[in-house]
Amino acid sequence: MVQSVLLSDISSGNYLKLALARPGERPGAFMHYTCSSLDEFNADITEFLSANGNPRLRGAAFSTSGWETNGVVELVRYGFHLKRGDIRNLLGIQRLNIVNNLVAKALAVPQLEAHEREKIFGGDATPDQPIAVIGPEHGLGVALLVPDGMGNWTAMPSEGGHADLAATNAEEAAVLELMAKKFGHVSRERAVSISGLAEVWRCLAILDKDDVPTPAPEEIVARAYADEARSKRAIGLSLGWYAAMAADAALMMGARGGIYLSGGIGDLVGDLFDIEAFATRFYDKGRVISFLKGIPVYRTKASEMEILGLTTLFDPDLMPV
Repeated sequence: MVQSVLLSDISSGNYLKLALARPGERPGAFMHYTCSSLDEFNADITEFLSANGNPRLRGAAFSTSGWETNGVVELVRYGFHLKRGDIRNLLGIQRLNIVNNLVAKALAVPQLEAHEREKIFGGDATPDQPIAVIGPEHGLGVALLVPDGMGNWTAMPSEGGHADLAATNAEEAAVLELMAKKFGHVSRERAVSISGLAEVWRCLAILDKDDVPTPAPEEIVARAYADEARSKRAIGLSLGWYAAMAADAALMMGARGGIYLSGGIGDLVGDLFDIEAFATRFYDKGRVISFLKGIPVYRTKASEMEILGLTTLFDPDLMPV
């Protein structure tokens, strides 16, 4: 009898995503559960497995936005931590993979079908070259996908979202100065993330000498659709910094296999994503523009990419029975 693996993402918001799949295959339906404590985490998994007939598991994989030290995974956005040993005992398994959520997204890229990605500009991908994946959601995640020379891929995490934010014009410099007064060090994710969009709007309001509460990111987008100037400026600034980050990732990682923009602020702004302006900022790198011109830039359209990526960690031919 073919057994299942449990796939889970606990990386954004206060919820837990769960799915089951046969090793090496795409999962079926996903389930979302609220999750704000360790007790809820355990109860959610128990309820999910019960609803699916309590299958005997051959292994499990989790993607998280935290980090692991000596078998303990810190979940900064959730306020609790996970222990490998406790998860193994809960599930009755030995095989347990825990990876960064952007690593999981990167692992999904080679599995994407044609309708699950959209090339928005750029040249053709160079075969067997690195691929960079950028995900500006609650933070700014970056991961690198490298071919291993045997037809497979290795995903490498990074903390590129915490690199310094840089200004290239007067308005960006003014916004950056206000962020520095508030935060001290200003990383890229302060501007290139869902919460970063609200932070950029706040700075523009100060520059406009308008003492008003900062709206939620979703409200900023709604106002931009209604043609409010400040909200449109905030989106333009955030996406401009996003494009600069994508270009820097391409240069630093030699990502001639492509740049993949995944989820987060891009999905939030929808049709307000100005592809022409994004490409102009992406290519604004002086002497190396010819290098960047050869790199394709894609937007991913697949849902739950973290879960899809986790499926690649289980080779059905190598899994113990």
